[in-house]
Amino acid sequence: MSVTEPWVLVCGSIAIDFVGQYNGSFANYQDRYEINALNISLQLSDLRTSFGGCGMNITYGLHKLSIPVIPLTAAGANYMDHYHQHLVEMGIDTAYIAVDASLPRCATALVISDKNGNQITGFHAGASPSLLRKLPSEIEGISHCRMAILAPEDAPIMLRQARDLASLRVPIVFDPGQGISEFSKTQIRELLELSSTTIANSHEFEILQHNAELSTEEIIGMQDKLIVTRGINGVDIYESGKKLHVPGVENVGIVDPTGCGDAFRAGYIYGLMKDYNPEVCARVGCVMAAVNLESIDTQTFEIDAASLRARYEKAYGMTIV
Repeated sequence: MSVTEPWVLVCGSIAIDFVGQYNGSFANYQDRYEINALNISLQLSDLRTSFGGCGMNITYGLHKLSIPVIPLTAAGANYMDHYHQHLVEMGIDTAYIAVDASLPRCATALVISDKNGNQITGFHAGASPSLLRKLPSEIEGISHCRMAILAPEDAPIMLRQARDLASLRVPIVFDPGQGISEFSKTQIRELLELSSTTIANSHEFEILQHNAELSTEEIIGMQDKLIVTRGINGVDIYESGKKLHVPGVENVGIVDPTGCGDAFRAGYIYGLMKDYNPEVCARVGCVMAAVNLESIDTQTFEIDAASLRARYEKAYGMTIV
């Protein structure tokens, strides 16, 4: 990649995913059995490992759409077992993936999905907080970075990167993720102040509001745009005091919901890089989420810009260039 062309910086975890499939539904389980302090036992029909991490999933989606992208993260020693070769074979830039050999593992995600696409997730940060990790200002060609997304990580990491990016005047997309439940009021408020756009699903947004002690209106006042995803029910865009709803893609087969949020973010940022308006960006994100939902794991779906345009036209009856 030429560092003189506009590119996207993705700050976020690189992880190994352990993904299990439960053929029933969590809702039916709750109806049948009393759940005491979240003690449950599920028989899984499938269990597999895959390449993951929110940061690398977003990187994968952007790379498939031919958007120049650099991931900034830290990995443990097991990254060199298979993950490094996986990225090299795809042509993804690995120059700023710091490998900390003193830490045995990359971040690890434990995910169980039910037949309806609901999930139970556990996450361990692994090597993500490693001090070997570089700052955005240390990246060659950072002056050509058009925007950065802070994918979900621990608050101190996100704050360190956000402050550095703000000093460089690089626009920031804040993607707090499920870890937002561990963020303090002060941490959330500073990240909102440093970023221009926030993307969260409806559950994450409720927690963000609660922990930050802020209303929706107050958060909108701190951001250029607020994007709240609502699964199959689409997306709400808040901008300049107005709310716009974008419907999701219909008639999508559920194969694996893991990483759909990351695919949405890749699609949304693709739209920003193409200078689409927020509504079109959100539709593109929904298309990418649908493509991911129809595929096993988070870095296996196949798409390019041409097939994205075709899928967009089929879903929304409109064309994009």
